[in-house]
Order: sequence, then structure tokens, then C-alpha cells
Amino acid sequence: MSKNFLIEAYRKMQQRLQSGFIHAGVLRQGSWSLDRNLQEDALGDAFCKLWCTNYDPATREEGEKLLYAASRRRQISLWRSMKRHPQAPLTDIRIAELPPDTEAEETYRQVWEIIQTQLTPLQVDILSRHDLNGESYSDIAKRLGMQEAAVRMQLSRARKKIREIYRRKNDE
Repeated sequence: MSKNFLIEAYRKMQQRLQSGFIHAGVLRQGSWSLDRNLQEDALGDAFCKLWCTNYDPATREEGEKLLYAASRRRQISLWRSMKRHPQAPLTDIRIAELPPDTEAEETYRQVWEIIQTQLTPLQVDILSRHDLNGESYSDIAKRLGMQEAAVRMQLSRARKKIREIYRRKNDE
């Protein structure tokens, strides 16, 4: 079994999602919406599920229709799951909610102080966009006019700097 048409359909749909072109199977009406990362996850899940079956599409169109339908079913499943189990954003968590004088509160305060005083404004911006707001590397890169690799590098350097300074302060 070659499954070449299924592979072609997957690559085509993946490119369309990554290029920002939202194909007709994406749920976009009213409250039916998923962000691009979840759409890509649904597509990948659908492809893996189809790959494990013994079905091999005979034509390119058949492969696309099969993957489209499976991807749409997975998107609906993800959307329903999100509705049943909503997640609160990290920005809703406040330090005051922690019990007073806990080790976690002190660690949080130290890390927050390092972020505010030791990182560059760009690093703080990228760190907050990615870790607090959940933005993808590509979205951050577009908004800041940077390459995605540069965003990853800045985030990595910021985290490394936080770890090093935190360890030095607590080893003293």
C-alpha cells in the first residue's frame, strides 16, 4: 500500500493552513472557531488515524475528501471538548491567591523581579506573548517583524538568563 494520494492531500492541506489560507472545512461560523494551531493538530490527528487504517485512496480527489472529512470531524471533536472543559488563561491567576508565606510565592516574586530588571524589553515582550498569552512563534515574529528563529532564540536566551540569575541568587 503506497497511500501516496493521502500523503499528497495532507501536504496540500497543511500548506494551506500554514500559509494562512483557511480551507472550507475549518469551522468559522459564530462560536464555531478554532485557532490555526488547533486546526493543524486536528489535521495531523486525522492523517495519523487514516494512515493506520488499511484504506488506500485510489485517486487524489478521494484522498482529499477523506482527509477533509476526517479533519473536520476532529475539529468538531476538539471544539466540543473545549466547550465542555474551558480553560482559564494564565493571566487570570494572581499571586495573591497563593497562601501567604509559601515557597512558591517567594519563587514567583524572585522570578518576576528578574524578568522586570534583568531582561531586555524585547525579551520581556516575547516571553509574555508566548508564555502568558499563548501566542505562537510565527504570530509573534509577524507582529514584531522578526524571523521565527530569532523569536525562538530570544525566548531561549531569556529563559536561560532567568535560570542562571535565579540559581546564583539562591546559591548564595
